[in-house]
Amino acid sequence: MSSAPKETKPEKKEEKKLSQGNWLPLESNPEVLTQFASRVGLPKDFEFVDMYGVDETSASWVPQPAAAVVLLFSTIESQGQDLSKNLFYITQHDDIGNACGTIATIHAMANSTDLFKPEGVVGDFVKKWTGKDPSDIGYGLLEAKDIQEVSEEAAESKVAQTATPDRQESVAAHFIAFVKVDNTLYEMDGRKAFPINHGKTSQKSFLVDAGKVIQENFFKVSPKGSFSLMALVKKASS
Repeated sequence: MSSAPKETKPEKKEEKKLSQGNWLPLESNPEVLTQFASRVGLPKDFEFVDMYGVDETSASWVPQPAAAVVLLFSTIESQGQDLSKNLFYITQHDDIGNACGTIATIHAMANSTDLFKPEGVVGDFVKKWTGKDPSDIGYGLLEAKDIQEVSEEAAESKVAQTATPDRQESVAAHFIAFVKVDNTLYEMDGRKAFPINHGKTSQKSFLVDAGKVIQENFFKVSPKGSFSLMALVKKASS
């Protein structure tokens, strides 16, 4: 007597889907980014907060020290420059889907080692891929299902204020990060071939320097564009 065919477990289909990319987008919401980052290795005494402008007064309202700035902008290369060997840079490959928020968060965490070192799965990911080619790191992230699973839980969490777009939907906005590595300000946009060197900065002037670049290269270029700014900072109570 022949036995009935075995059922295909839905978990295996989900694993295949995760390995193929199609990441869900993260909302431009400091609670969402903090929730995701905290679960993948952000130290407990750091968090993302809103930035309400790029001028010196607005920058002064942001808790210090600030490790990174994350910018979301409506969808707009520079030639080669001197780049620090200490940069950790991820290429965003087309087949990873809407992962720019995740990549910007990892860029912010991985390039803030003068203030903290990422822990957890992001810390492990950075250790594994440090020194590798950015394109290879991008493919490594495509296979990092442990990071993707946490990212998608954050994208669909209750703290999100908008409905999560469909997995296949094209999102007309993009996350990038600005970081300070070796006292130099870098723009980290995974869609570009390499980081953009925006000149010298310091911990004291980092937010103001990043704000000037954002003002000139984004706000003035697209005056009718939609923007959202957040900063990765040490918690005020820490």
